[in-house]
Amino acid sequence: MTPFFHRVRQRLHIALPLAFCAFSLPSTLAIADELDDAIAIVQQRKEAPLFTRSMLSQPDAVPVAKLSPDGHFLAYVVDLDLIKQVRLFATHSGQHRTLFSTKMLKGLSWSSDSNFLFMETEQGVGMTSMDAPAQPAHIINLAAKKEETFYGADATHPHAFIASQQAADRTSHTIYRVLPDGQRTPLYTSASYVADFLPSEDNTPHFAIQIGGNGLDVLRIEPDKTQPLFRCLVTDNCGLLSFNPSSGTLYMRGRFGDDLAGLYAINAQTGAHRRLHRDPKGLFDLESVKVDPHTGDPVLVGYKDDHTSFYGLTPRMEAIVTALNTHLSASYYHIEPSTDASRLLITDQSADQPFPKFMLYTPATDEMQVLLSAQTDAKKRSSMQGYLAPRVAVWYTVSDGMRQQGYVTLPLGKDPQTAPLVVVPHGGPWGRTDGSFDTRAQFLANRGYAVFEPNFRASTGFGHKYMTSGRRAFGDGRVQQDIIDGMKYVLARGVGDPEKLAIFGHSFGGFSVLGALAFTPKVFRVGIAGAPPPDLGRAITHYRKTRDAADLSLGLEFYKDQAVDPDDPEDMKRIHQLSPDYHWPQVTKPLYVWAGAKDPKVSVLDIRNYVLRLQHAGKTVTYFEEAQAGHSPSKAIEREAYFYMLEKALATHLDGRMEISVSDKLHRHLRRITTLDATKE
Repeated sequence: MTPFFHRVRQRLHIALPLAFCAFSLPSTLAIADELDDAIAIVQQRKEAPLFTRSMLSQPDAVPVAKLSPDGHFLAYVVDLDLIKQVRLFATHSGQHRTLFSTKMLKGLSWSSDSNFLFMETEQGVGMTSMDAPAQPAHIINLAAKKEETFYGADATHPHAFIASQQAADRTSHTIYRVLPDGQRTPLYTSASYVADFLPSEDNTPHFAIQIGGNGLDVLRIEPDKTQPLFRCLVTDNCGLLSFNPSSGTLYMRGRFGDDLAGLYAINAQTGAHRRLHRDPKGLFDLESVKVDPHTGDPVLVGYKDDHTSFYGLTPRMEAIVTALNTHLSASYYHIEPSTDASRLLITDQSADQPFPKFMLYTPATDEMQVLLSAQTDAKKRSSMQGYLAPRVAVWYTVSDGMRQQGYVTLPLGKDPQTAPLVVVPHGGPWGRTDGSFDTRAQFLANRGYAVFEPNFRASTGFGHKYMTSGRRAFGDGRVQQDIIDGMKYVLARGVGDPEKLAIFGHSFGGFSVLGALAFTPKVFRVGIAGAPPPDLGRAITHYRKTRDAADLSLGLEFYKDQAVDPDDPEDMKRIHQLSPDYHWPQVTKPLYVWAGAKDPKVSVLDIRNYVLRLQHAGKTVTYFEEAQAGHSPSKAIEREAYFYMLEKALATHLDGRMEISVSDKLHRHLRRITTLDATKE
């Protein structure tokens, strides 16, 4: 379960509880680093103008942009909150045009010949032809609840995509190659859910990763036989990338016995593997790989480290990356090359960019062209440019000796040492905070708060040991201790007033808020929790009831190993006694809670029950329930109301800045929100 405002996509997982610690400042300080520089910068700057809630509540104007494989077009989506517009930009002429509008769009993919644009929707897959781009057509229905899946464009076919559909008797899934006219060619049928599929140009061999017992089987598929190559653990992050038929080499992402995920070459006959690349720093998992579509060989790898790092794997790509870096000031970005790497789409999502900026780099002329920038976002966030708070990565050692990482965002024009500090644990817990622009952190810093976002143990992207070191230590245990230890480190570095502390989080982060107020009741002045599961065992049980997924059994095996076995009454009792739900009487500080009435991940009934218990016991608790929202607020007005709750709570208890005025629209919406007390305004 991930925070709804974080812009970079992450996998969604069920939330987990939190842990205990004593509150005291650590005795050692770190050596000078970027945090010292950021402290000096904010002390010299003037206070930023107040950003409006509505400005920050709007979705990214351009959340998706895809360069065509031939580099001639950029297809992008303009999010207008209630509808999305699909637009096309011609890289040669510089002309933009709107193709059509839709409410159901989830993603875009180009066919490998650049003649078709495939659109994943809430109902299936549609397409539009570049011959008549304003006339989209629906191709195939896919039911998410049946785990019918769109695997993306088929790189081995000029204009096809790969999708799976379930048999009528629900005993098997079939993987199809689907053409724009709807013609389907079956490639593979399996009784088990196929997590990943890699087709071949001549229909043999294909490769698949599918559930097998408590692991994932990597298969070589031929017309007359299916050969298991090897097995991956669910925590190995195995993924199929490409196949070179000339050398018989399969390329994959995974761990293969190493702590860090890297790039591997696999003998497609024997399954023998060798590592091609891993993080040179030895700290981070592989994030992305780009391949030469003609050979299938990888040419570029990227890592989400403290910021972003890319490495060329061929002499030509090395030279391109070196030249590109002379133009880029971005610290967090993504690279998408055209088929022949004659053009590269650069997406800048750095913390100093209030909206993604899309640029086109042409290696032959060494020119960088801005395709989409503030012009598409002028009415929303362009006024924030130049007033964004610095955001820096910090590394620290927690009380059991483990080295961990997090991010600190500092308010402009404030002495960081006297600024109130808001601790913001991320969702998941198997997720992470990264170095990209973060709406929540910038909103809080704009209101005058320093922000600390810890990547506690169980966070992803830092290796297998980092992710699994929180095993069965959720609730009143080690993971929550990490959050508090990280906060103590930040305070010791001169960031935050220890008498003015707050904690805010969504999903697992919200669970961490409940635990912080229960297990460390004297530390924080106030807690703000969004969609918080009060009890881990019940959260998993609820999650099972709301999913009809073929891969749920594999996820449950992971939860049983890492957190709690929902089928074991004794284990459920153990985790309950460690949960904030069990320790609710210890809460003494004000708590603000947000919930979505249609949340499929966390039971709104559990949240209501928890809030009512606190209220009936005389605790100070304020409850906001959105009638139409799911796990996170999706509409702009819902997000604005969420921000209102957050800033009102912090202004009341930490004396931060607040936008006093409330629009008529927001006022009407707040009156419709369900509350369980009379404190709503």
